[in-house]
Amino acid sequence: MLKINLTKIDTNNNNFYNNLKYLLNINFENILNKVENYVKNIIYNVKKYKEKSLLFYSKKFEKNSIKNIEDIIIKKNKLKEAFYKIDKETRFILEVCKNRIEMIHNEQKKNFINNWKIVEESGNFLGQKNNNIENVGVYIPGGKALYPSTVFMNVLPAKISNAKRIEIFFPKNDKNDIILASLYLCGVKKVFSIGGVQAIATMVYGNNIVKKVNKICGPGNIFVTFSKKILNGFVGIDTLAGPSEVVIFCDNYSNIENVVFDLFSQSEHDKLSQSILLSENFDFIKNIEKNIKKIIPFLYRKNINYNSILNNILLIKTKNKNESFNIINYISSEHFIINIKNDFEFFKNVKNSGSNFIGLYTSESFGDYIMGLNHVIPTKTNSKFSSSLGVYDFYKKISYLKMNKFSFEKFFHLTSNFSLEEKLFTHSESIKIRLKKFNNNIYND
Repeated sequence: MLKINLTKIDTNNNNFYNNLKYLLNINFENILNKVENYVKNIIYNVKKYKEKSLLFYSKKFEKNSIKNIEDIIIKKNKLKEAFYKIDKETRFILEVCKNRIEMIHNEQKKNFINNWKIVEESGNFLGQKNNNIENVGVYIPGGKALYPSTVFMNVLPAKISNAKRIEIFFPKNDKNDIILASLYLCGVKKVFSIGGVQAIATMVYGNNIVKKVNKICGPGNIFVTFSKKILNGFVGIDTLAGPSEVVIFCDNYSNIENVVFDLFSQSEHDKLSQSILLSENFDFIKNIEKNIKKIIPFLYRKNINYNSILNNILLIKTKNKNESFNIINYISSEHFIINIKNDFEFFKNVKNSGSNFIGLYTSESFGDYIMGLNHVIPTKTNSKFSSSLGVYDFYKKISYLKMNKFSFEKFFHLTSNFSLEEKLFTHSESIKIRLKKFNNNIYND
């Protein structure tokens, strides 16, 4: 058994929240800032030199042997070839995953895309309508591993929103058949074999081969994330994804091995991933710690798990459920697993968590892959103010107003005087000029 000390904190400690805040603070901003100048330089060159810089960085970082810029385009027939090249079982898994994600996001669309209008007694029209974002760029990571699930999670919501143009970017990889097969299933039309900062910058600035997009979604490494941060505002982005994180709430009803492997399933993502356990029972926490130490040496990704668990695990002893859900809402984790009796009753109190997994059967892995929930989820407490990626991320709301004579007469003094209070004189004049024409019966409603 490994001789490691896991971090345990108790709410009986008067400094509990200060300690918790400190232990949660894997300072993502500081990590990003370390690569700032490097990323800014690449973005500048892609903006200025376009295709030339794209070829240069593609060869330098991706070992891509392309000589002509047109070679970054992956033809549609390559996607189809890849789909039928992979084995039947894998094709079936991809199809099930795709169909379930489509089902969930089609439901989102039905319940979200509701234009509304108020017609006042005076005859005014006030309302709002939803317009889809037309041009979307999707980044699929592919440096160290391949993630076909990420294809579905990002492409399908954009497609269901009726985006006119969806373009895919991912780094060259000699074993990318499963990515190409997933893209074929999604019916995408434009795929570019280009990755890294240069891909993100190209989506924003465009060139003779790639058109500019309105919004970028999809995860990536620290360089990709920072480039999205810098370019946010020139283009829309989904989120700045930090290391993966999970909070698990347990009691004596929970199965020890289930909980331990749920903790490992997040820690194996990255050595910076954070796994947090809450329980009211100290003996249960000690059993979790014992089993973690016993099982780590036998894991496939034991080095990543070891570093993540050693540096970023938190085992929290709480007094009661009321205190527990307050802590859970404070942490606002990416994933939350409820592994207790009366789980749904407890879930009613949970306000801040990205994606939630309730009950003994519900591994977080189901949400990552096959059940249809989107696994692009806010991290670093961002679930306090944002949601997992969905169809709604590819729409924007447009407000509108149509007034008539009666309404104009009723509100022009108030509006004109209000604008004068703010010293915005032309605002007032734009109303007064209408008043003259109104009095002269120039307008005919």
